[in-house]
Amino acid sequence: MTEVATIRLALGENPIAALRKAHREQLLLCDRLEEIADSLPDSVNRQKCLYAARALGPMVRGVHRFEEEVVFPMVAARLEGDDKIQATLNRLRFEHCEDECFAEELTEALHALASAANDINVEATGYMLRGFFEAMRRHLAFEDEYLLSKEALVASDPSSDNDDPPHTP
Repeated sequence: MTEVATIRLALGENPIAALRKAHREQLLLCDRLEEIADSLPDSVNRQKCLYAARALGPMVRGVHRFEEEVVFPMVAARLEGDDKIQATLNRLRFEHCEDECFAEELTEALHALASAANDINVEATGYMLRGFFEAMRRHLAFEDEYLLSKEALVASDPSSDNDDPPHTP
């Protein structure tokens, strides 16, 4: 995983391939968040909480920025004949806003877990963790299955020939 707030493309790198890599990193972070949730209340690894808290916001904001500034305009141009694509992209932008707000709240909760704060509601934090990583996984699955699998995108993406196994938590 990375704490870099933006995705940087190598010369000639396909933005869709870069986004797929970023999605894999986000799914790994979801796995770490699930491990933290599963460890509550008695076996919390405070270092994992701190690492997740530091990575969460920059990763989510960076991927969203890349999608909205690079990928979404490219998708809109390539799929301009699809009369539902703008509504889909607008929905994803709205979800990005919600995810970023949720990530901020979750970052605070992870910091509280990492510092062993006495006033943290562990049960609520567990629900918060699960709500975030489940929503993130659904969002990424939709983007991968609907948006990034469109024939117009796959045909121009050299990474679409890879045999990456599907992600399983």
